[in-house]
Amino acid sequence: MGNLIKKICENCDKEFYLEYRMREQKCCCKKCANEKSLVNRITLEQDCPKCGKKFEIKITQSEYKRNKYKKHCSQKCSNGHFVSEELKKKISDSCKNSEKVKIANRVITEGRRSRKGKGQNPIVEFTCLHCGKKGIDKKYNKNRKYHSECWLKISGGVREGSSRGKSGWYRGYWCDSSYELAFLIYCLDHNIHIERNKMGYDYIYKNKKYIYYPDFRVNGVLTEIKNFRSELTNAKLESVDERIDIFYKDTITPYLKYVKNKYGKSFIDLYEKLL
Repeated sequence: MGNLIKKICENCDKEFYLEYRMREQKCCCKKCANEKSLVNRITLEQDCPKCGKKFEIKITQSEYKRNKYKKHCSQKCSNGHFVSEELKKKISDSCKNSEKVKIANRVITEGRRSRKGKGQNPIVEFTCLHCGKKGIDKKYNKNRKYHSECWLKISGGVREGSSRGKSGWYRGYWCDSSYELAFLIYCLDHNIHIERNKMGYDYIYKNKKYIYYPDFRVNGVLTEIKNFRSELTNAKLESVDERIDIFYKDTITPYLKYVKNKYGKSFIDLYEKLL
C-alpha cells in the first residue's frame, strides 16, 4: 500500500485506506461522517436574546464547549443590533477618553475660532429693480437685482394662479390680479368684446428662451396689464410682432375708479367662490 494507512470507520466499522496526511479522518466517507455527527449531537433549548422566543437546536459536544452555536431564533433577530445599557456606557466612556476624539474636537474648535470674523465673503448690497429698496444678499450673489418677494410678484407664466396678485374667476374669465379684474369688469359692463389671449410668443431673456402670453384680446387687439415697467417686460413686448396695448399702474387708474365707485373698494370679492 505504500504511503497508505489502514483505518476502521467509526460509523459503519468498515475498513478503509487513506494517505498518512489524512490520518485524522475517522469515517470512510462523507455520508458516514454526517451520520456520526447527527448521532453525537445534543438537543439544546434556549431563549432568543433578541425577542425572547424559545427554540431548540442540535449541536455537537465540541460546538457546545467552544460556545460556537446558534444563539438567535432567526436570521432577522441575528441581524438586529442589540446593545445593552452597560455596553453603551462602556463605549461612551471609551470615546470620551480616546486621544483621537480629543484631537478631532480640538481641530474643530480651532477651525471655528479661526473662521469667526475672518475669511467670510463681504456682504453684498443691491437695489431692487421692483420696489427700489436696498437689500442684502446673504448668498453673496453679485448679480442679484430683486428681493425674493418682489421676484415672486413679477415672475410667473401662463399658469392659472402663478401670479402673486389677487387672482380668481369672474364670469368664466380668469384674472391674475385686481388690475386685470377691474379692466375686465369695465369691458364687460360697457359691452366691449374681450377674451383671454391663448397665443404665445418666444422671447429671450438673459440668454434663456421663454414663452410670453399677453393677457387679453380686446376687439381683436392684444392687451397687457402690468403694474410696472422692467427689463423683463420690455423683453416680452419686443417679441410681439403685432399691435399690443399696454396698461400700467398710471394708465389703469380710470378703470379702477369706475369699478370702485360701482362695486366698492372690495371689488375683488366679486371673484367666484369655489365650492
